[in-house]
Amino acid sequence: MSKKTLLICTFFLGVLLFSFFYQKKTSSAPSSLKRQSLCENQYASLRSCPKNVGKVFLPRTYGVKSIYVGYSDDTYHLDFLDLLLEKVETLESKPVVNILIGREDIQNARAYFQPPYTKKQYDYINYLTSPSNEVIWQQDYFEILFDTMTGESLFVDLPYLEREGEHIPAALSLSCQKNLIEQPQNFSEDYPPGNGDYGGNIEPFSEKVLVIGNNITYETSDQIKKITSQELVEIKVDWLLTGHVDELFSVLPHSKNASACDQSLFYASPEKAFELLEKNNEPLALTGPYAQSPFDDGSTWPSFEECLLSKTNPSKKCQNFFLANTAYQKIQRENISLIQEAFQKNHQCKLKEVPIPQLFAPSEEFKEVYGQVDDEALAFNSNSVNNIFFWPYLFLPKQDILPFQKYLVEILKTQSIESIFFEGEFVHTLGGGIHCATNISYACQP
Repeated sequence: MSKKTLLICTFFLGVLLFSFFYQKKTSSAPSSLKRQSLCENQYASLRSCPKNVGKVFLPRTYGVKSIYVGYSDDTYHLDFLDLLLEKVETLESKPVVNILIGREDIQNARAYFQPPYTKKQYDYINYLTSPSNEVIWQQDYFEILFDTMTGESLFVDLPYLEREGEHIPAALSLSCQKNLIEQPQNFSEDYPPGNGDYGGNIEPFSEKVLVIGNNITYETSDQIKKITSQELVEIKVDWLLTGHVDELFSVLPHSKNASACDQSLFYASPEKAFELLEKNNEPLALTGPYAQSPFDDGSTWPSFEECLLSKTNPSKKCQNFFLANTAYQKIQRENISLIQEAFQKNHQCKLKEVPIPQLFAPSEEFKEVYGQVDDEALAFNSNSVNNIFFWPYLFLPKQDILPFQKYLVEILKTQSIESIFFEGEFVHTLGGGIHCATNISYACQP
């Protein structure tokens, strides 16, 4: 073998050895950046993280890295999904839209997302098959915690006991390669976890204020206290059947990267609903999906024709409908005071309050006192407080009650955002709202 040949062989052997050890080193310890990018846009343009806060549930004032939404072949839900993707397409830094598909819907989903749908070049869609068929209520079974020191987001597993969606967080954690904070294990037999332990009942309104409902178990609230630096503000929600904060309150930032004080507090207001109906002199459209009672069990709660159009001599049933909603309005004023006190304490400000017309139907028609746990009330009209937001888009259900819709359009004109109304029949008839059916992962730059 010539000297020249020997040198060439030695060179290539060195390259091979270097490649071997380099590959071994990198493959044995994959970077967190690569791991975190599986289900989110790691390169999104984000604002800086708040200083000295540690792990928090980030509010809507931050940018979005990913959106989780379940697949359903319901027409209204598919229309919403198309609308969501259309708006994400306009964003400079597009979040990854993770579409969870139930095991029995794989064929339908595959057929739906075939061309010409895929010709829209939605390359930021991430299709995730789920071991569960219960994929719609993305807000319920997990929350997303963000570490402001490392930039890593973590899944927080929430109790979803005796329901098929219970194991979705573990499957998501595996698919997205994210760390999972397990739920508490030793719950009290006298007060087992239920609706109050779901994610819609754990709502961040700022980096320092986290609002929870009074129907959450001690075990879950105690765990939340341990993993976040935010102050927990407990409000009364137990008179609702689902009983979630997001049925009663949401915040809307006034600008991109808004401060905690630069937001409006949207709140469900029976008082505003009655006020608008009293002033209305135009015919009400009562043919839409929201003109029906939210109950499917033969409940005889009054229709809109019985109560909302009867301005004289209302029946006993309608009187109780008014009485119940008057009680709910009083509870809401008490809840608002608690939230405003927390903002005054933590941010030295109070939020602008915006009442959203909303009526509720309790399960019992005749009671002496309303506003109690056994009310099990549901939203009577579709719930516009239960909305989703990522800058600059606010998605909320269209109201079929004309004065309600006109009011929403007018007040939202004053906001520096784009309001997007959609048909929300699908989630409303199931007793929920669009916020319940999505989960948005907000993030910041450490």
